[in-house]
Amino acid sequence: MSRLDRILEAITQTPGADLSGLVVAAYADGDIIYEFAAGHRVIDASDLARSLSVTLDTKFRIASISKTVTTLAVMQLVEASRLDLDADVSGYLGWRLRNPHWPEIPITTRMLLTHTSSLRDGETYAFPLPATLESVFQPGSPYFEDGAHFAAPDEGADRAPGRYFAYCNLGFGVLGTLIECITGERFDLYVDRHVLAPLGVDASFNARNLSDAGFAELATLYRRQRDGVWDVTAPWCAQVDDYGGVRPAPPAGLDAYVIGTNGTLFSPQGGLRISARDLVVLMKLFLRGGQGAHGRVLASATVRQILTDQWRFDPVIGNGDPYGGLMRAFGLGLHHISNAPADRYGPGDRIVAGPAPELWGHTGDAYGLLSAMLFDPKRDLGFVYVIGGTGRDPETYKGAYSGFYRWEEQIQTALFDTLLASHYR
Repeated sequence: MSRLDRILEAITQTPGADLSGLVVAAYADGDIIYEFAAGHRVIDASDLARSLSVTLDTKFRIASISKTVTTLAVMQLVEASRLDLDADVSGYLGWRLRNPHWPEIPITTRMLLTHTSSLRDGETYAFPLPATLESVFQPGSPYFEDGAHFAAPDEGADRAPGRYFAYCNLGFGVLGTLIECITGERFDLYVDRHVLAPLGVDASFNARNLSDAGFAELATLYRRQRDGVWDVTAPWCAQVDDYGGVRPAPPAGLDAYVIGTNGTLFSPQGGLRISARDLVVLMKLFLRGGQGAHGRVLASATVRQILTDQWRFDPVIGNGDPYGGLMRAFGLGLHHISNAPADRYGPGDRIVAGPAPELWGHTGDAYGLLSAMLFDPKRDLGFVYVIGGTGRDPETYKGAYSGFYRWEEQIQTALFDTLLASHYR
């Protein structure tokens, strides 16, 4: 084992904070320069010998890195002049979407991509059939939550649409619905054809759409929990994608689903199943100006637009919620790691303790999984890591110098110290 292998292996076996599985890949100057896989993608608690190991091709429900793929689909429609970034989305949805506290201000696609729309997640942001997205925003809906999906005025900050950043998964459910309304295709199928196929990857927002080989590599996500409560002494407890090797049935009511009425069905904010190797392929699209393995996905000018700050945190006026200190700048659907230090709003967003490069990409956190796809467009390098499950509540295992969790800081530091620092000398 290399020194980096040993460091990563030790991280997976941290006493009281172990990991069910870990995959890491680093890329520089046109090639993958490092890969690592450890742990299990499926755990058989009754007979550990029958558990399935994580491989470099294991597919995970990758959480919020999914937003980068939804962004690509949205920006394709912008390029084709089928969608205007700054137009009222109501005209595309076919119903009026307004924050009732600011009914005169339209909500736009740019606001949704940059988390400045004034929408909020509430208790839930994915809605089962027969619910429609329109109904979610109406009083009387079981999902209205007394208006919790809308920001309210605040004396300390201007939270009107377009004025204030607050990370919002629901906004990407709106974007998924928008894609369906414009194209007349179901979200998962549209993205498969127009984004993932040109990339040449076996991935999908719908586990049923994976190839036989891809589905066989699908990971279950885990937490160490007992009766729904974190417990470092508990066995690994499956959280999602625990299919036992059998493709899941379609969601109830999908055969009668009206396209364009509820794009949250396939989780545009977090439901992509993809491997770490294929995340490197996705990363390379941004590094290579929109070119995929089997065709151009976006024009280079559009990629540059995506990778341009649309919002940047200003600690003087407090123009957003920096998400525990981690989110200090955002482009169109992608997170910009700005290398900011800690301040009164929380820890900074550095990937290592000292001065660090500014990177682009996205992170993910759901159902025990932690993930990141981060890259430097100026130097043609980046890295991916996927943690398939944590043995400890991440909220009790915070980073030492940043808004990342401690496992993430350790992985990032190990990658930078052993592989990537030489590219910055």
